[in-house]
Amino acid sequence: MASEVNAANSSDASEISREELQRRLHDSSLKIVDVLPRASYVDAHIPGALNLPLEQLADHARELLPDPAAEIAVYCGKFT
Repeated sequence: MASEVNAANSSDASEISREELQRRLHDSSLKIVDVLPRASYVDAHIPGALNLPLEQLADHARELLPDPAAEIAVYCGKFT
């Protein structure tokens, strides 16, 4: 599973700007994933984001994100 997690580091990965993310908040084709611990997610998160803490990524990514071709935005900080 580790090699699948590392796929996010491939050359296909790119950054999304804060502005673009804000524009696409209601775009169902974009999956938004918060990788912070559950407590941080409960405290504050981007509306509609899934919580998948980094330490659980390898075990639960396939279950929560079953489409390997889906466009996914991952973040690890507060949306301000």
